[in-house]
Amino acid sequence: MRYKIHWHVFLTHFPISFFVSAFLFQILHLFWYPDCFELATNVSLVVGAITMVPAMWTGWRTWRQNYKGAHVVLFQKKIAIAFALLGLSISLAIWRAVYLGIFSAVPHGLNHWFYLSGNILLIAGAAAEGLYGGLLNHH
Repeated sequence: MRYKIHWHVFLTHFPISFFVSAFLFQILHLFWYPDCFELATNVSLVVGAITMVPAMWTGWRTWRQNYKGAHVVLFQKKIAIAFALLGLSISLAIWRAVYLGIFSAVPHGLNHWFYLSGNILLIAGAAAEGLYGGLLNHH
């Protein structure tokens, strides 16, 4: 018996898990201060942004092949959220790298709260993607 791998379902969990990791490491850094948590936040965010690309590509292929590119509100929301997550994660990673330095610890201040708010938005978007994906699979 041969099983077909659904690449989008498999790959979509990577950016979500990296965004969750970035958020959790940021929380740990805000309250316990070790620089390793800040570095882990930065690396998780960058890897999450990178893994969004294959997740979006396989989602687009699945949508085109399995659903014939159906223009349904559910798909429109998922596509819009995916592009927002990609744009936000790339923007946040670039801002962090250019403005604050990706490998350097930054003194606590407003920058950390700005960075945390970006990570919170990524978590909210990832949750919305999961909700709509679940609705799609359970109809």
